[in-house]
Amino acid sequence: MANEIGTLASGIFVSEFDSNTGIASISSISGWLQHNIGLLNTYLYSDFSGTDPGFEDEENAIFTQLYLAEYYKKLSRNALRGVVEDTNSLVEVTEGDTTVRFANKGEIGKTYRGLSRDAYSEAERLIHSYNMYEAKPRQVVGYEGTTGNNAIGY
Repeated sequence: MANEIGTLASGIFVSEFDSNTGIASISSISGWLQHNIGLLNTYLYSDFSGTDPGFEDEENAIFTQLYLAEYYKKLSRNALRGVVEDTNSLVEVTEGDTTVRFANKGEIGKTYRGLSRDAYSEAERLIHSYNMYEAKPRQVVGYEGTTGNNAIGY
């Protein structure tokens, strides 16, 4: 039987990447998830741990968006690393009626960075909603906090 982190990683691999990322695998995704449960705990004021932390659908959705934000940020860094390391800045060659265009690695890096921001914005929205609706009152003051004839003002 698969553990919960492995199941979430498999779900990300299949549903977000259509089982084809080029660089990420189920094991790398589950490794990232396992090592970043503390990040999720920090955002959600929770204490999940282990390979079967007891996530519900909400936690899975938030953790997925956090993973995607980091994944695309990493792709952005890798694309920009290629720009820095590449001494050939040729983007387009034209000869006669033929034009050959090369991918601009700087623009690719910006696109990945935009995807990372989008995923992080979605994660922030989900985190806000989660914390808002999962919050429990720390104390109840006033009439609502008393029972029977001991209510203040009565």
